[in-house]
Amino acid sequence: MYFGFNEFGHCEIIRHDAPVLTEGLYYLKADYADSNPFAWSDGAEVWFSNTPPPSHLHQLQNGEWVLPDGAAAQQLATAKADKLRQLNVAAQACIDAAAETDKLPPFEVQTWALQAAEAKAWAADSTVLTPVLDGIAAARGVPVEQLKTAALQKTLAYEALTAHIAGQRQALQSKIEAASTQAELDKIKIEFTLPDFKVR
Repeated sequence: MYFGFNEFGHCEIIRHDAPVLTEGLYYLKADYADSNPFAWSDGAEVWFSNTPPPSHLHQLQNGEWVLPDGAAAQQLATAKADKLRQLNVAAQACIDAAAETDKLPPFEVQTWALQAAEAKAWAADSTVLTPVLDGIAAARGVPVEQLKTAALQKTLAYEALTAHIAGQRQALQSKIEAASTQAELDKIKIEFTLPDFKVR
């Protein structure tokens, strides 16, 4: 039998006939036994196990899957990077759900910064020009003062929301980065609480 191994020495394909060279794989010939279906190679010899490798970094030594020197740190670093990506996605999803930005077209959400700047300027000086808010009020057919007041309230609520979630996200990031083992990393739950108000 011909066994095709990837860059980590794990078998990805088994063939009865002589293989066609496949990019990213190298082949070695060895006897196959159903009782030991999992193969690993150091590039020269082939070893077999009846249990699957715990990860792509594990190697077979004396019939046992082990992590070589430095691999454990590499595995933990990869797991941390994956968890940080999950954390960032979850934080953004929390903001989108709370502020309902996922229900609005992107161009409208992009005006929020302009609306916020005008609303704050108006709160400090009621004579300041507010062209964006004026235009929205006119198009909606609502009193401009009413819209400015609502925009200011929404701005302050959104700022408080993002600060609240950002603080929690940063705290979780610190815990993830400080984890020294996979077990410690697995104990870190990615979850957020919302402040006691609505942005909408």
